Parts: sequence; structure tokens; C-alpha cells
Amino acid sequence: MLPSGAVFFILITAVVLAAALAWLVAALYQRRMLALMRGGAAPEQTAIMDAAPQAQVAQAPAWNSAVTFASNQRASTRLMLSLGGISLLIALSQAWLALLFVYNDRDFSLNRILVLGAVYAWPMVLAWGLARRWSWLRILGNIALYMLLMLAVVMLRSTAAQTLLSVSGWLFSQAIIPVSITLLIGASGRIRAVAPYLLPPTLLLTASSVLTLQVMAQRVQDPTSWVISLANIFGAYPTLLLFVLGPWLIMAWPVVQLGKWLARAYRAKFFSDLNYLIAVYWLLILFASALPGMEGVGPWTFVQLLPWLWLPLLLLALRDQLKPPAGPPTLLVLRVFQRDAQVELLFDQVIERWRLTGNTVLIAGTDLLSRTLDPDDLFVYLNGALSERFIANPAQLTERIASFDWQPDPDGRYRINECYCFDSTWQSAVHALVEHSAVVLMDLRGFRPENKGCRFELGVLAAASHLRRVVVLYDQATDRAVAESDIKANINPVAAGRIHWLPADRMDSAMAGRTLAALFSTAN
Repeated sequence: MLPSGAVFFILITAVVLAAALAWLVAALYQRRMLALMRGGAAPEQTAIMDAAPQAQVAQAPAWNSAVTFASNQRASTRLMLSLGGISLLIALSQAWLALLFVYNDRDFSLNRILVLGAVYAWPMVLAWGLARRWSWLRILGNIALYMLLMLAVVMLRSTAAQTLLSVSGWLFSQAIIPVSITLLIGASGRIRAVAPYLLPPTLLLTASSVLTLQVMAQRVQDPTSWVISLANIFGAYPTLLLFVLGPWLIMAWPVVQLGKWLARAYRAKFFSDLNYLIAVYWLLILFASALPGMEGVGPWTFVQLLPWLWLPLLLLALRDQLKPPAGPPTLLVLRVFQRDAQVELLFDQVIERWRLTGNTVLIAGTDLLSRTLDPDDLFVYLNGALSERFIANPAQLTERIASFDWQPDPDGRYRINECYCFDSTWQSAVHALVEHSAVVLMDLRGFRPENKGCRFELGVLAAASHLRRVVVLYDQATDRAVAESDIKANINPVAAGRIHWLPADRMDSAMAGRTLAALFSTAN
């Protein structure tokens, strides 16, 4: 059996390697997207521009009147309660198994299980933060508050021998390593969309290296002749490096197949992006919590991983309860490009909540890479096929929209559907996406007259007669006079009065609520 130090080394090394690779992959993915978008005229530019009307849909998308702002809020509450309940059940199960197998306490009481389970349930805060796209600073703050509450609970139930200092140290030890590990692969929005999907492959690769070195270490006093020959030819350190990286060649095929399986499973809706993130973090937390017990009870400590199975089982059981009403509205999101931080916050505060009861479509861009990149996109890129997603002719535009995923994930949230466009084909995609949408959110904060793309989009929106409403966000930097002039020049009389201007100098939770309310106000 591997010693606990080696197991811990595998875990930490795999996490660090996944984080480092995620930074590299995210940067290369962004560079590749920019190169494709700016790569000059698409092969069939004229054809696709001329064929734009054929790619459109004549009728307005259906919108179930039961899908309202209130139903969206109820869906958010259901999801949060579900994640909280699952987390509590995992924590209580872990507490029972820990008392039984790790602490070897056969006479524990229900009260002790409940208290220990409450302490172990701190990842519930992390799950809520992932679901609501909280910043990591806010997540850490809420975890700290939760632990302070647990400190009070434990002290009330403790004996005289347990001091405030000892209890505080124990609580700190329960969270510090798991939190540090999760921060490494998720603290930055840039890598949150990549690192968790790279972690399983890096775990396989790191484990193969450590296992090989462990086997070699057992033969260090009596090495085989071929090992001695390699050391004589290449030297000691190159030979050691060969044994570290050599197993990766053997593991290459399983790693590639694992990546492909993840992409296929995601496409088949076996899990959602949120399900996957929470599952990865919970597994890491359970593993890190169980690891110290190896020195005392050996492999039995890892029975604490079994409660993780509650996550997929209960998410499957709750699928019907989390399923949103049929007939979801479709939202088109347009924005001023090159304002990454601003649009990311809008996505976190508004679009993530909209996804609970509605579909979302948009033109793909690097500004939302960390919010929209999924395992399918990631492994398409790693396979060198990202260019195949870019629209270059009318058939591809029609095919891409026909392939949009309009069905909810197991957690009740809808996916983001994107069109990847060349600089010379995005206008046709805008026409098609407008025709498939019921409502539009246009972020014009920071808009200037030189933003010609936004001016084109304003003209298309003004001419569209089927849209229920166009909500336009603006701030003090928005040149509203120019925007209104573009709208007036193209306005369809039928669409008059449907464009709603909303001041949004600061996108906080209150502003997000007003924006969502404005989008849903057209449901009836």
C-alpha cells in the first residue's frame, strides 16, 4: 500500500499540474479563437450574407406564460435547497462512517453525529457559491462565517477538557487543506472552466509516475541490469526523469479516452457543468479529509468517500423536481466587446439566474470564455478541431442553430448556445439568433459611436417585430444619443415601445434583480 505521504503528493501534484495546464490551455484557446475570428474573410462570405434570410425563422419562439420572474426565483430556491440537502446528507454519512471506522467509537450518540455532520457540511457553502457564481472572496468569507458558527456549536457541546484554542485548531484543520486544494483549481475564473476537467487526467498521470517510482524504490538495493544500463548510458537524473515521464506514454491512450468520455457524457446530459464542479470539489474534500486517517486505520479511512455517491444518486432522483416548466423563453445576449470583467459580472449575476428557466444564445467571444467553455468545447479544441465550429457558409449556420441544445440539464438549468463566427459572418448569425429569440439583453455600458458592431445590432433589433422586449443596459459612459438615433433610423412601428432602457452603473444583486424582472416582465 502506498504511504499517506505518497498519496498526498499525488493529490497535490495533480491539482497543481491541472491548474498550470489550465492556465496554458485557456490562454492558447483564447489565442486560437482570436486568430480564427480575425482570420480575414471567411471562405463563403458573400454566399452567407446573401443567404441570411434563409437562415432565419419566421415565427416568434413560444413562451409559456407560466415562466415568470417569480417562477425563476422559485427555481433558484429549489436548486439551493437541493444542494444544501445533498451536502448535509453527505456530511452526516461521512460523520457516521468516520466515527465508526476512523475514530473507532462504537458508542457514539445521535447528537455527536449531528454535530460532526454539521462541521463536515461546510462544503454546502461552496456548492451554493458555485451555483450562484459568487466570487471566491465571498465564498471564503461565508465559509469562515460558517466555521465560526460551528465553533459556537461545538463549544456548547464540548467538555471542560476542550478549550477554545483546541476546538478552533481542529475546525481549522478540517477546512484548510480542502479549501486550499479547491482554490488552486477554481479561484480564478480563467481556469475554473478548464482545470476541473483536466484534473482526472492529471491524477492518472501523476499516479502512474508515483507508482513507478515506488516500484523502483523497492528495488534500489538490487536494481535490474537494464536499469543499470540506462543509468550508465544517460546518467542518473535523466534515467530518473525517464521513469517519471515514461509511464505517461503508457497512460496516454486511457487519458485521451477519458477526455472523450467526459465530452460524450456531457453532450448526453449525464451531468451539467455545475454538477461536475460540485462533484469534483466534494470528492477532493472527502479525499483530503480522509487522508490523515491512513496512518491510524489504513485503507479503512477511505470509506469516508462512499457518501460522495449520494451526489449523483440524489441529483438523478431530484431530476423531475428540478425540471423547469416547458416552453422556456429564449434570451439573446449582446454586448460591447473587450469589456471582459464587466460582462463576466453580468453573466454571473443575471445570466446564471436566467438559465434556471430560460435558454440563452449569443455570439461566442473570448470575453466569456471562462463562463461558457464546457468539456465538449475543451476537448474539441484539444483535438485540434475548433475551426470546424466556425460558421463559413449558409448550410453551417442553419446546421449550427439546428444543433442547439434546448433541453434542461439534470439540475434544471439550460445550457448556453453559441455561434462561432468569423469577423465577416457574425452579422448573418445575429440575424438568425434574433429570429430565434423572444427577448434580448443588450449591454451597452461603455458604448461609443466607434462600436460599429453594436450599432449594426441595434438596427437589427429595432427592425425585428416579433421580440417581446429588448432590455438595454447603459451607464454614464454610454453614448445613448447615438444608440437611440440608430434605433430610430431602423425602428419597425410594430416594435415601438418594446425597447427598455435600464441604468446600470453598478451591477450588484439589486441591479441583477431589476434586470431579470425587466426581462421576464413580457411573459404575460
